[in-house]
Amino acid sequence: MPKNHVWNAVRICVWAVAGLVVVLAMAFAVTVATLPGCSACHKSAAFVAQTKARPHASIACVRCHANAGVPHRIAYGYNLLFGQVLRVAPSNGGPITAIPDSTCLSCHADVMDKKVTVNGLSILHSKCSKQRMCTDCHSETAHGTAVKWVKTVDMNQCLGCHNTDRVRSDCNICHGAKSEKDRIRSGEWAKTHGPNWKRTHGIGDLNTCAACHAPNFCVRCHGIPLPHDSNFIKSHPRVALINRTDCNVCHQQAFCTNCHGLAMPHTDQFTQRHSKIVKQDGAATCLRCHVKDDCTNCHVKHVHPGGATAAPKAGVQ
Repeated sequence: MPKNHVWNAVRICVWAVAGLVVVLAMAFAVTVATLPGCSACHKSAAFVAQTKARPHASIACVRCHANAGVPHRIAYGYNLLFGQVLRVAPSNGGPITAIPDSTCLSCHADVMDKKVTVNGLSILHSKCSKQRMCTDCHSETAHGTAVKWVKTVDMNQCLGCHNTDRVRSDCNICHGAKSEKDRIRSGEWAKTHGPNWKRTHGIGDLNTCAACHAPNFCVRCHGIPLPHDSNFIKSHPRVALINRTDCNVCHQQAFCTNCHGLAMPHTDQFTQRHSKIVKQDGAATCLRCHVKDDCTNCHVKHVHPGGATAAPKAGVQ
C-alpha cells in the first residue's frame, strides 16, 4: 500500500476517534443537562429524600453544578465522563466537585448587603464570610445530610473573631431569641457542651472558653488555669511535681511516657540507675528535657543534682 494511502488512513482514524470523543462528550453533556442526568446515578433513597426536602429541590442540578452556556456544558460533560466517571483524563474539579461562591451569589447576592436572620441566628456575611466559601457553612443546602462533607455554622468558627477584643462577644448579637440549648445542638459544641460534657469538653478548642466562662471557671475542677499558656511546655515540670493530681484530671500516665520516652516523674532510685538507661538507649531521650550541661554539672563539676534546663523536644526519638 502506498505511503500516502497509509497516512490518509491514519488521519481518518485519528479524526474518527476525535469526532467520537466530541460526540460522546456532547451526548453526555446533553444527557446530564436535560434528561435523567444526575438522578441516573444519585438515586439512593436517602439522597432523593434529602434533596426533595431541601429549599433547592425545584432547581435543576446543572444550575449549580455546571456553568451556563453550551461550551461550558460540553466541557462539563467531558470532565464528568472522562475525568470523574472513566478516570482516563485529568479532572479539573470546578463546579462538579465544589460549588463556587459566584454560583451562590448569582441568586443570593443580597445577603452581602444586610444582616440575615434565619432560625434565630443572625449573621453579617459581608464580614463573617471573609476567607471562607459559602459551602464552608452551607454544604447541606441542596442535599441535606446525604452529602459526605456536611458542614454547618459552628460556634468555633464565629469565636475565632468574637473571642477577641476587636469584636463583641455578647451572645444575643447573633443568637437573638435562641435558647441556650438550641445554640449547642450542632457542630463541635453539641459534643463539648452535651450531656457528657465533663468527659468531652476537652476535645474542643479551649481558646474559645473565655467567650462565656470566667478565667477561674476551669480552675475549680482542673486546679490550674486553662488552656495552658505558650510557655507551659517549659514550666509544666514544676506544676507536675507540686500537685500531680491536677495533671491526672485530663492526662493519663501514658501521656507523659509517650512524650518523655520513660516513666515520669523520675523515681528516687533514678539517679543510681540512669547511667544504664543512657548506655542502653543513648542520650536522645534525656536531651528531650535536659541539656548537656546537666550531665557536666554532676559528672564533672560535681554540682548535685543537675536540673532540667531545656524544654522537651517534640518528636525526638
